[in-house]
Amino acid sequence: MLRFENKKVLITGSASGIGRAITRSFAAEGATIAMADLNMEGLQALVKELGQTQGKFFTYQLDVTKSGMVKEVVEKAIADMGGIDILVNDAGVSTMQYSWMLTEEEWDFNMDVNAKGNWLVSKNVIPHLIAQKAGKIVNVASMGGLIGAPLLAHYCASKFAVVGLTESIAKELAPYGINVNAVCPGFVKTSMQNREVVWEAKLRGIADPEEVRQEYIKLTPMGRLSVPEDIAGLVLFLASEDARFITGTSVRVSGGQ
Repeated sequence: MLRFENKKVLITGSASGIGRAITRSFAAEGATIAMADLNMEGLQALVKELGQTQGKFFTYQLDVTKSGMVKEVVEKAIADMGGIDILVNDAGVSTMQYSWMLTEEEWDFNMDVNAKGNWLVSKNVIPHLIAQKAGKIVNVASMGGLIGAPLLAHYCASKFAVVGLTESIAKELAPYGINVNAVCPGFVKTSMQNREVVWEAKLRGIADPEEVRQEYIKLTPMGRLSVPEDIAGLVLFLASEDARFITGTSVRVSGGQ
């Protein structure tokens, strides 16, 4: 039997990167999945890709910073799937800048998507999980939620918030049999990282962005960048019954960084 054959999963940020890998992994395990993302084109392409898997799929355009939109999408997902057993909060953004040169817009953009968005989606799903006295929430944080990094003060602040939110909600929901955990990826080979190495190279005066990527690899004891599937494997474990006594934990997936 597939691990998630009878499970209903809502995943934000499904269209690309880590969220895409998480969605594909749940689909391979037979889950019914509500995919939510701003990028509807990316979602439709993913549905076509997943056509031969065991899962069932619904797609929703979602801006996680808009409370009314979040409420509507969660309600639709519950109606379409017949409930939600697992929530994966993956939607996230990043920008880079020295802390004293940050604009309010950059600060708000990172905090609104990464921290507020995580809370808004959880807020709307949690009453349903409480009513059924069961469920799993897995938040995608970052190593930047455990260790501060130059050029990423605003991003790290938002991801530290995700880690704190995870720990607090886990304590609130433990009496209802609901597990809440976070994963903290290190340097992940995604389109987001492709943008980040260019930004960092420019801010540090490095001519070739590939030099920055090589620095990331040198900072990783296992000697390579992680790939989205590395993170997806842990997310599925935390969403499974094998992790039934794990809650309030933020787990590094960083190759030893």
